[in-house]
Amino acid sequence: MRMLTAWLIVCGLSGAVATAQTPPPAPPANSPPEAIVKEWVERWNALGEAPATLDAFVALYAPDALHISGPTPDQRGTATYSGHLGIRAMAARVAADTDRRTYRIESETARETTALLFHQTAGPWGGPAVAVQIIAVYTDGATQKRYAAPGAVFFQLDGGRIRRARVYLGDGERAEVEAEPTRKRP
Repeated sequence: MRMLTAWLIVCGLSGAVATAQTPPPAPPANSPPEAIVKEWVERWNALGEAPATLDAFVALYAPDALHISGPTPDQRGTATYSGHLGIRAMAARVAADTDRRTYRIESETARETTALLFHQTAGPWGGPAVAVQIIAVYTDGATQKRYAAPGAVFFQLDGGRIRRARVYLGDGERAEVEAEPTRKRP
């Protein structure tokens, strides 16, 4: 009897630990494409050293997904990250190299109406393609300088997950954000 009780306690505790370490799931397969894109931005901004933030971000991608971006400072050309391991490595590098990421989807205003624009079409893989303009604001971890840059992200979605994401940042248009003034304003 003691052995059975001990076994049940161990199983119960290990189940609780496993549940506590489970990353947030990907949005349901029937989620609107806009919801998946908004969730991507939220999880990108939340990336940090904690493994849970990396797991949550990677959970948005299909197991065989690609994430494509511009080069890192130590390389030339396009950087392609493949599968969950590659995308997790990229996310960990971003979390280590930048602080206070506040990417946002660019809004457009016309005729006194403001909206977030999600440019959508059907892809030949059987899912939607979504493009958004973004504004990337972040602090460079090495220099502690804060930058803002325009950009765009192109998503291919399938079954509620990202199968491919292409991120462009306009580094030629990147501008240093001025520090807050130290004097009080009248």
